[in-house]
Amino acid sequence: MKFPNNHEQMDRLRMGQSDIFFANPSGLPELAARNEVMALCAGVLAPAADERILVLGCNHGALGVMLARYACKGQVILSDPNLIALQAAQRTLEINHIANAVVNVETSLLPGLAGQLDRVIILAPQSRALARRWLVEALALLRPGGTLNIAGANRGGILSQVSDASALFGPLIPVGIGKGCRVCQAQRPPQPPPPPDWAVQDGIAPGTWHSIEVKLPAGRRTLNTLPGVFSYEHLDPGTDLLLRNVALPPGGRVLDVGCGYGPIGLTAAAAGAAWVDMVDVNMLAVAAARSNAQRYYLKGEVIAANGLETLAGRTYDVIISNPPFHSGSKVDTSATATMFAQSRRLLQPGGRLALVANRFLPYERLLANYFAQVAHVAEDRSYQVIVCTA
Repeated sequence: MKFPNNHEQMDRLRMGQSDIFFANPSGLPELAARNEVMALCAGVLAPAADERILVLGCNHGALGVMLARYACKGQVILSDPNLIALQAAQRTLEINHIANAVVNVETSLLPGLAGQLDRVIILAPQSRALARRWLVEALALLRPGGTLNIAGANRGGILSQVSDASALFGPLIPVGIGKGCRVCQAQRPPQPPPPPDWAVQDGIAPGTWHSIEVKLPAGRRTLNTLPGVFSYEHLDPGTDLLLRNVALPPGGRVLDVGCGYGPIGLTAAAAGAAWVDMVDVNMLAVAAARSNAQRYYLKGEVIAANGLETLAGRTYDVIISNPPFHSGSKVDTSATATMFAQSRRLLQPGGRLALVANRFLPYERLLANYFAQVAHVAEDRSYQVIVCTA
C-alpha cells in the first residue's frame, strides 16, 4: 500500500493485521512509546460492535480508527488536550473514511454523557494529576459494568496511574504487556468504593477548577487552572521574571502567545491595554484562561490555535510570550522559530516582541533574522528576557 499522493505529513502504524495511516503534523505531542502503546491496545482490545467508546489522550487518532472498525454499530469519541492532536485525529479519521467516530473539542463530556459509555480508554498522559482527572471522569461516564482500559509505557508512569485507577475501580488486571508497555482493565463497579482524597480535590473532581493565588505586577490575583496546563500549581519563575522586566504601556493592543491560564494577558489588561488577545494550543489552558478573562473583565479574545496564522489581519503593539521549547522530552525550537516569523508580520511598525526563555536557548540569533533590534534586558540563573523591536 502506498501513501496518498499529496503533501500531508503522514505515517502508518501496524495495528493488529492492518496498517493504519495517520496524520503526523509538526508539533504533534510525543508521548512515551506512543505508537507502541496504541499497537498493543489494538492487539488486545476487541470491543463489541455496538459499544460507545471514549479515548482520552487520543493523539493522532490511529487507535480510534481500529476501535471504530470493531464498534461498527456504535460510536468512538476521540479527545485530547492538545489542539494539534485533535486536528491530526480528525484528519486520520478522514483519511481512513471512518464515519462512526467523532473528535471532541470540549475539556469534559460531563454531565451530558454521565453513565452512558460502555468503554473509556485512557492513553496515559505525562501528568499524573491529569490522569487522575481523567480517571474520575471515566468513573462518572461509564455505565455500571462498563470497561475501563488504561494503557501506557512503563517509563511513562503507567504503573502509578494503574495504582490510582484501582482506588476508584478496584483491582485492574493486565490484558496486554509488551515492548515496555502495558494495557490494564477493570469494570465499573455498581457501587464504587469511597473515593480517595485526591479524587475530590479541586481541579480533579468533575466541574471544579484548581485555584491558585499569584503575585502579579498589578497585585495578587486568584486564578483558575487545571492539571495538564503548564505550571498549573504556581506562577513559573520564567513568567515572573518576564513580567517584572517588561513594561506594558497603556492603550495598546497586546497578544499573549502560549498564554497558559493567562497571567501575562491579565497583567497587560491591568496595565491598561486597550485590547488583549490570548492564544494557546492546549485546550485545558484555553478553558482556564477564558474563565480568568471573564472573572477579571479582560477586553479581548482567548483563542485555541496552533500558531498565529489564525490571527492574520490583526495587528499588535506588543506580543509577549513564554514560549514552549519541548516536544515530549526533546528540545525542539522549530515551533518557536515559526512563531518569531509570524509575530513579526503581526506587529505594528515599531512594535515589540518580548519573551522569556531558558538561558541555553539560542533565541537571539534566531530573532535577529526577523527584527531590527534585539535586546537582552534581564536574566537570572535559569532564564533570560529578550525584547525585539520591529
